[in-house]
Amino acid sequence: MQLDYQHSLNILKNSECICTESDLTQAVSRIAKQIEQEIIGEIPVFLSVMNGGMFFGANLLQKISGPFFSDYIHASRYGDETFGSSHITWYRQPKVEEIRGKVVYILDDILDEGHTLAEIKRFLINAGVKMCKLVVLIDKNIGKAKPVTADYVGLVAPNRYLFGYGMDIYGLYRQLPNIYAYNQVDSNDS
Repeated sequence: MQLDYQHSLNILKNSECICTESDLTQAVSRIAKQIEQEIIGEIPVFLSVMNGGMFFGANLLQKISGPFFSDYIHASRYGDETFGSSHITWYRQPKVEEIRGKVVYILDDILDEGHTLAEIKRFLINAGVKMCKLVVLIDKNIGKAKPVTADYVGLVAPNRYLFGYGMDIYGLYRQLPNIYAYNQVDSNDS
């Protein structure tokens, strides 16, 4: 979709904040404390899922005091489309020799339908990781079973189009410190 400046402003105007920066900070701190208890005696690997997971991952990892390795993984079901197919496109996988036998945490912004995260987890398990945990900031309540369950969840959100704090809408607004739900008014978003 081609957006002009006014249309992009109207998207934000036609949305409502559903998670504040304070809510998100508290959720991230809670998850960090839980993970720190689990990794005592380990040097885990944290893999942030690009692009959305980089904001959540950066904030979470700043709160982990022990030693760890960090990297990223990039797989997408969407490609250039907002609503994608079931096909997973890999842009970057971690080197197997760097994760084999290690405790690995997958960090992502949202567990929506779960197909991409299920494929990432399958890849890591097949690569021989010691343990694989899925950590998401938001678990979206979509009203049906998902192929994967998160081990750590920051917040549960309604089944709406969400953006902010790493999640985008038409490639925009990842940088917002809050999470918004889009309320589409009409095709012009006026």
